[in-house]
Amino acid sequence: MISDLRLHGSIGSIEYFAFVGGAGTFNTYFYDEGPASIRFFSRGNEFTIEEDGIHYKGTGGNFCEYMFGVEKPFKDVMVRTVANRLIMFGAFLDENERVIFTNDIEGRESFYRLFLQGHAVKNYYFFVSSDFSGDYRKRQKQILRAVGKFLKRTDLITEDLDTEIVDGFLSELKEHNSQVFVFKLIHIGNRKFYKAFSAFYSKERSLAINEELYIDNIVSEHNIDRYQQERMKIDIMYRHPDNKRVVDEYRDILLSGVPKDTLEHSEFARLRRLRTLGIRNNIPSVLFETLDELLLKGRKIQEIEEPEYLRETRAILQSLFFKDPSLKRHIINEDIVRLIKAKQAADLKGDKGFEQILLDTVRACDESARETNDFGLFEEFTSIATYFDRYDNVSNLLSQIAFMENIEFTEDSLRSLMGNKKEFDYLDLKLFDELFIKELLNNKYITGYGGKKISAISKGIRKITAGDASLRDVVSELKLIADEGKLYRLAHAALKERMRSFYPGLDTKKGREKIREDISRELAEKEISGEITKRLFEKVFIDLRKESFYLNYILPLILQGKETSLREDFLNNSGLDRFYIETLEKEYFEKRKLDPAVLEQLLVGGGERI
Repeated sequence: MISDLRLHGSIGSIEYFAFVGGAGTFNTYFYDEGPASIRFFSRGNEFTIEEDGIHYKGTGGNFCEYMFGVEKPFKDVMVRTVANRLIMFGAFLDENERVIFTNDIEGRESFYRLFLQGHAVKNYYFFVSSDFSGDYRKRQKQILRAVGKFLKRTDLITEDLDTEIVDGFLSELKEHNSQVFVFKLIHIGNRKFYKAFSAFYSKERSLAINEELYIDNIVSEHNIDRYQQERMKIDIMYRHPDNKRVVDEYRDILLSGVPKDTLEHSEFARLRRLRTLGIRNNIPSVLFETLDELLLKGRKIQEIEEPEYLRETRAILQSLFFKDPSLKRHIINEDIVRLIKAKQAADLKGDKGFEQILLDTVRACDESARETNDFGLFEEFTSIATYFDRYDNVSNLLSQIAFMENIEFTEDSLRSLMGNKKEFDYLDLKLFDELFIKELLNNKYITGYGGKKISAISKGIRKITAGDASLRDVVSELKLIADEGKLYRLAHAALKERMRSFYPGLDTKKGREKIREDISRELAEKEISGEITKRLFEKVFIDLRKESFYLNYILPLILQGKETSLREDFLNNSGLDRFYIETLEKEYFEKRKLDPAVLEQLLVGGGERI
């Protein structure tokens, strides 16, 4: 017993298939072929294919896949499972997107318009042949209620499973005495373009020069206009699996904001992150821009103003909450580096926004765990947050060594430091130096001895790694630097006290040697170990002369209205500690009862006049 029939042919640039299924198919005579047309008919229904278009009359409609970027009714936009466009003969959408049926079920459509407004490659028409008589509007409503959901949501169109489409249609229609006629119309030139571009693009998500030339030949041969080419290219690029995952996630976030006309902080961050992933994965920006145009319709969603490093932090961490699990894997080492640098930027500015974002992320992970009983998000976030703890540990330790006295630095401290460095090296071999060593050495308030200790640690770690030094060697070197720093401060204070009044012998080496011996003896009496060497004493003496020169000559010149750049030039070239000089300046102003506002301007000034 014949259950369905298929007729295949072509007219001009169009290839067509006609499928018939349902009651009495085995004895159905249903078509009439002319010199440049073919007409299909059955019980008051008629469908004619001509060289330039089609003519239809009856109870039915047409359907096709939605191409990416086409305008859709709002109801279709909001339902992710709707994949296909469906239009019933004699029906239209009013301004509120309600379907209005009429009895005008006859019409004509040119192929140019059909493949421009519908799918660029293939479109379907259908009619239902039955014993129904009466109001066409009522019959069209019956058919839509029966098969509408199936036709709008089936993926059989994508897979070209035409027999299955007819079977599904009949199954949903549930009319045992009716016949279904389905007509598939294919634009031969557009199909050739679509297949070729899709095959080339799927390999590398780009086209080689020879492949572009091949595509150009198809365009020329079939006279495919520029707009139609772009429609097909965008649709193909969207359907590539690597692109589709990202773009679909972007679309869903935009859709979540359409009803409420706004987006949450987290949604902004996810959109931003997806754009970043798009750039990183060579996803054409036109896919995102098309969605913006379709869904926002010219509205500009204003993102809350905040520093770039906080925006980037939100964007990366929101990757944890993407619907598509595969997108979470896009948090790579480069992103964790960005997060650590964002934390550093926030710490330097005293910005608590970074910590707030972390708290918000923890809260969101907690809510997800309660809803799903899945603690995977917590584990993923914890693996990232571990680097923040490492950053804090290293930063606190090295900052204490650089800026504080009497900090104990043991072999365990160095071993821990090297362990953390190894983890940062796993992310980026240059990261540890950029985050900590260079940052500290470039800090204008680091002391001379603080800088020596940080440099010694950096060099010491490299020597230990190369097998040229031990932990003990490096710790011992650091202690020598710290001890010398302590002796410098004590000698400085003692010599400065002597220089406050006339003290004989300061202008001669012999005299200074006598003073050095006196100070050494005083320190020994206080049971302070260590030798004030001649080199160290000369450094103290020269530094005190520099201080005197600054306070008695340069600072008065600056306060008389000269360029404040003199101050920066002195600080950058004298080798004196900036914080110590600022302390002397405050004492200078207090002793002379000068305006504190002038001092404040001096401390923040650049090259402008006071």
